[in-house]
Amino acid sequence: HGRRESVGPIEMHQSEDDDNNLPLGENQWQSTDVPLDGKSAITHWRVLKNIQHNNTQLSLLELKPKTGRYRQLRRHMAKIHGCPLVGDTVFAKGIEKGNNRYLGLFLCSSAVRFEHPCYGASSDIVERNRNAAARLSSDGSSGRVTFRSKGDRLMVEASIELPRHFADLL
Repeated sequence: HGRRESVGPIEMHQSEDDDNNLPLGENQWQSTDVPLDGKSAITHWRVLKNIQHNNTQLSLLELKPKTGRYRQLRRHMAKIHGCPLVGDTVFAKGIEKGNNRYLGLFLCSSAVRFEHPCYGASSDIVERNRNAAARLSSDGSSGRVTFRSKGDRLMVEASIELPRHFADLL
């Protein structure tokens, strides 16, 4: 089983029901545990940054799905919290605000961690994979891959920087 981390800005909305508004405090982990399609769906998230863009309050979120339901992150943010991801034209219908829906969907899977499916954590394999990761890092790419042993397992961790269009918005 792997773990993913995604990042995306959302539109903040004020509503009569305070329970649906996301807290604006930064770096405090929250959980959304609301079933989707009759199955358990859990998303952990936190606000990384709050900004104004085109007269709309946006928050950059780090999202960690603990279950893998169909479009879980988008559905939890839009339907449960009333704060759709910027550019979400499917689940934001009726709650979108401003012209941010024309920017394209702002959701990026920025990190993944998983157990290597073929190799255990023998020192030879770990060292060869560390060397491969060093070569990847030295080619000027904005990503990072690391390998580490965890008991008899080889764990792979990969991450990338946010895409340029995220930086332009933020």
